[in-house]
Amino acid sequence: MGINLEPGVAIVTVIRQENLSVDIVGQKQTFAPDGTGRIGNIELPWVKAEVANYIKNDLSYGSLKRITVANPDNQIEKVTVMIDPYLPPYELVILGGGHIAVPLVKIGKILGYQVTVIDDRQDFATAQRFPEADRTICCAFSDIEKHISFGPFSSVVIVTRGPEYDQECLRLLIKYNLAYIGMIGSRRKIKLVRDSLLKEGVPAEKLEQVHMPVGLDIGAQTPGEVAVSIAAEMLKERRGGSTNSLKDSSGQKSQKSAGNTEELLTSSDREVLYKTLTITETHAALATIVNTIGSTPRKAGSRMLVYGDGRMVGTIGGGSGEAEVAMAALRVIETNTPCLKKVAVTAGTSGLGDSSLVSGAMEVFIEPVGAFQSALNGGVKR
Repeated sequence: MGINLEPGVAIVTVIRQENLSVDIVGQKQTFAPDGTGRIGNIELPWVKAEVANYIKNDLSYGSLKRITVANPDNQIEKVTVMIDPYLPPYELVILGGGHIAVPLVKIGKILGYQVTVIDDRQDFATAQRFPEADRTICCAFSDIEKHISFGPFSSVVIVTRGPEYDQECLRLLIKYNLAYIGMIGSRRKIKLVRDSLLKEGVPAEKLEQVHMPVGLDIGAQTPGEVAVSIAAEMLKERRGGSTNSLKDSSGQKSQKSAGNTEELLTSSDREVLYKTLTITETHAALATIVNTIGSTPRKAGSRMLVYGDGRMVGTIGGGSGEAEVAMAALRVIETNTPCLKKVAVTAGTSGLGDSSLVSGAMEVFIEPVGAFQSALNGGVKR
């Protein structure tokens, strides 16, 4: 049975302990961004209290953290935890299955989005037209909310076949807090849509959040070039950047993500955690990088799901280090006991005949997927 968690909570897992009289490694607890404890089985109140305080004051919520907390009443008692935000995969919804949507789907998949295409014409919303898309939906644009749950991890691009449909879609979506929303069109058409929605009572500040005309100012002309322009603007919003948008030539860095240099969880890593939480098979283990030293191909938060038959979903960087972790994961499955494993990362052949140059190291926490079920599925609120 899968676990139904509210997106945005943090899953806290004990990965190491010092000087404790009880063994709590592998125990879990979920917390809201405000530090409120939810479900789980971490049994030491002081651990939950210290972690809750950290989460409440953490200004960089959204990336994996590894912290050590001490018992305020006995400082030699220490616990190291992994704070793992549960965030849905990035989603790209393309409204309109025309000539721009075709390359945009491909680019969206390259960037790690789960891509959905919606059109009200049957021939423009098919798996044959968009083989790379995760979903194709044929419905009236007025009914899109019946098929999609829009939220803060949704990016939406409006490229329908006519201004009246563009305006209809924008009218429906303007109320949502989206990661990105853009609408194609000439500046004249954009002004007409904007003026019309203002007359309907849509707040001007809401319309200012819409990227219209959509895309970065790179002189795009062809459908492929326009798709690149749109995808680049979505990436700018997601990562931060100073390249000019067509809607705003000020060149100022996106305030949403300016200065954010932390390693963010990829859509693939989010998807691995989602699979772990919804898995019905318990003969599997989840490996999560919790710390890196030196040069490593992947950073903290990267995940790999290993099944008892040797199948793997996700990656922690490939090579001998990944193979070593996969073998350790099989032992975790067999013993049903979590472990924290340190793995050396080699740089490969140096050209001098040395194929074992150590370039970095990773600490990887490996745990049976059943730990999620026992701690978070039906756990008590603490």
